[in-house]
Amino acid sequence: MTSLNLDAWWDEPAYRAAQDTFTERGTFILGKLRDHDAAKLKVVLDDLYRDAIPDPMEITKFDWEVIPRYLGASNAEIKDVQVRMGRVWR
Repeated sequence: MTSLNLDAWWDEPAYRAAQDTFTERGTFILGKLRDHDAAKLKVVLDDLYRDAIPDPMEITKFDWEVIPRYLGASNAEIKDVQVRMGRVWR
């Protein structure tokens, strides 16, 4: 099972400061994924969004699964991201 070690992200001051909106949380998460592997993130985002990346709040539950999975997130981490983005895991 792979992992991105997302648990450490949630304690960062930048994440705590971004808790006012889903857009801020999503922007933080996408930034951390870019820091982890910018090339892979570009590939998956280009595949999902041909024209332009939507506001993170508009990213669907499915996409909040695909994006972190492609970058190596575990199932538990994917669930955590979806919950933090208001996209309940089912």
